Amino acid sequence: MSADEQRAGIWRRVRQVHRRAFDRLRSAISEDYSYRDLRGVDWGERFAKLGAGLCSSRTAIEFAEKAAVMLGPARDIHLWLRVKGQMLPTHRRCVGRNVNLGLLPKVVPAWRQHNPVVASGRFAGGIAYLCLRAWPPNAPEQLQPAFRLVRRAAAQRLQLIIDVRANGGGAEPLAARFAGRFISRTVCYAKHLRRRHGRLVGPVARWLKPSAVRWRFQGRVAVLVGPGTVSSCESFAMMMRQLPACKLIGQRTAGASGNPKPVALGNGVVLFMPTWWDMELDGACLEGRGLQPDVEVDAASGLAAGRDPVLETAVELLRRQPARR
Repeated sequence: MSADEQRAGIWRRVRQVHRRAFDRLRSAISEDYSYRDLRGVDWGERFAKLGAGLCSSRTAIEFAEKAAVMLGPARDIHLWLRVKGQMLPTHRRCVGRNVNLGLLPKVVPAWRQHNPVVASGRFAGGIAYLCLRAWPPNAPEQLQPAFRLVRRAAAQRLQLIIDVRANGGGAEPLAARFAGRFISRTVCYAKHLRRRHGRLVGPVARWLKPSAVRWRFQGRVAVLVGPGTVSSCESFAMMMRQLPACKLIGQRTAGASGNPKPVALGNGVVLFMPTWWDMELDGACLEGRGLQPDVEVDAASGLAAGRDPVLETAVELLRRQPARR
């Protein structure tokens, strides 16, 4: 066999591998992608138009890059690919936050940065402040300062501001552990559907249970939210809004929650794909819509002037409503 024939044989085998990967990708999107129909993408046309290009890829990385472009119209940050340790997003959000992280140490009294995830402070009038940047699944110990602060605030009967305007999500069970410190009975906070074999099935209710501790935080709570409140942190906001003594303050959250799971395509590429259709208790879809706060605050002009209108509104609200005794 000549060298040209050997190269041709190798190329045929590569195409066969990518062809099978393309078929798995098409099947996954068609059958199990929870938001397949949300944004009106004609997936049949999309796969027909771009499929030949994917199948002719010479490497797994090239295949993944082309697949990321093909999946782009879904506008879904929880839909991405991984190849050789590299993550390839299919969509990037370009929105402004309603918080200036560099400003917070200047406007929050007694600011303390405990670690990259947790910071705290204390306002006059018995108001504790807690900033949470994530619900880190691989480093849950980083949240320990937050648990301790909430316990101290409960013992001192303080009111509490929880700032999650720059919290990109993480582990929803970890968020539930934290939120469980604020309730005394099990409550339903959200629902979701799952896509199976081309059909949405459910809904399944998600429940928040009280934490197995002897104390509860019973004061008033303001949770600061905005476009930077994403994914599992939106679930946290839905948990906290079940508390009668809690108000969400700020702007709409990101509206991006997918519970993505991996799908191996067989050519070295792994597709991460949303598996649920997240909903509020009234059945409203969270994706692309987000949560509307109880108190809406336009922060743009204030932040430009070196102020934090969302935080100011929360402090004023809590000062007008003294802590429960």
